[in-house]
Amino acid sequence: MKTGFLNIHDMVLIITIIECLFLMALLLVLPAQRKQPRQLLALFSFLIALSLCATIFIWNVDLQKLELDKTVIFPVLLTLSLLLQGPALYFYFRSLSEDIDLRHWRTLIHLVPALIAIATILIFGITAEDWLPWSQLASDKSAARKFVWALGRCLPFMYLISSIWLEYQLRQQLKQSYSEINSLELRLADWVLLGFLISWSWSFVHYFLGGYFNAQFNDLMGIINVYLIVLQVNGLFAFGFQNTRELLTIGNELYKKNTPKADSHLDNEKIDIIETAIHQQKLYLESNINLERFANEISMRPRDLSRIINTHYNVTFFDFINGFRIEEAKRLLASAEHAQDSILEIIFKSGFNSQASFQRHFNRIVGTTPTEYRKKVHAKK
Repeated sequence: MKTGFLNIHDMVLIITIIECLFLMALLLVLPAQRKQPRQLLALFSFLIALSLCATIFIWNVDLQKLELDKTVIFPVLLTLSLLLQGPALYFYFRSLSEDIDLRHWRTLIHLVPALIAIATILIFGITAEDWLPWSQLASDKSAARKFVWALGRCLPFMYLISSIWLEYQLRQQLKQSYSEINSLELRLADWVLLGFLISWSWSFVHYFLGGYFNAQFNDLMGIINVYLIVLQVNGLFAFGFQNTRELLTIGNELYKKNTPKADSHLDNEKIDIIETAIHQQKLYLESNINLERFANEISMRPRDLSRIINTHYNVTFFDFINGFRIEEAKRLLASAEHAQDSILEIIFKSGFNSQASFQRHFNRIVGTTPTEYRKKVHAKK
């Protein structure tokens, strides 16, 4: 990383920065069942681009000649981008199963380490020149630099562990009970997690073992870490190109009570079985229903069930189930018999096992909150 501008390392980083920004733009404009996960992933991509940009300005010899290394700007940008990547990744995984209030104090508290690190850089005046490991500093400034380095290397790894646990919980949710998580979104999350598991683990290990090696070897390990990030970004691009059609057709297709689309290739008997399971057996009221259990209840292969729902009803299985659950919730909310039932009771009676999931789907499909819907319905009577 210490060679001149526009060498092979710098060119790779510049290309990767452009890819990150392009990926960020795609994540913001591509249709999605829920926008928040894509927005957080777009933020994550931007933070990667910012960290790579700051890395070029700090390490490049030719840019150092412009005396840009005399300012604290690039250490601040690098530290900010590194310490916000962890929370962005963590909240991205959380947003796959729940809506997150990003303005809540419990969310904003995750900004504290970044603010502390930036304050340390500003108070001690740690410039880009001071940031370099071979720079000779006064003891107090050296200790401050080590403190910021420790936060930048260790804290993202801790968020990575938390994200792995969240991903595991999402997998268990898909296997054991009902979930509206889209399989493509989870595969995309797996790609992100795998790549940064490798790069952040490498960075974490490098931080603790770097003192046992000479400067040249440490520089090589730093270059390898950057290239691991480069490979991850390009892996995300490869994933996007391989799943372009699915990404473009994943939008907010809500279930409506329209006449099912006719298709001569579909088995009409199987469609009748599905209709019976919905309207007579009311399988959607089972809170732990998923594709496999639904298929087992009607003695049908999961693959066939998924194909029929996707092509005949033009929705995913989870949107298919949620559509009927919301209709049941509306019926209960409008019923005089259930007027004294709490919203939580309505949630469980309509088949949902998560209040956050119910609120999200109800607001999206009905366009109002359950409480407001109940008031409007009863006011008309």
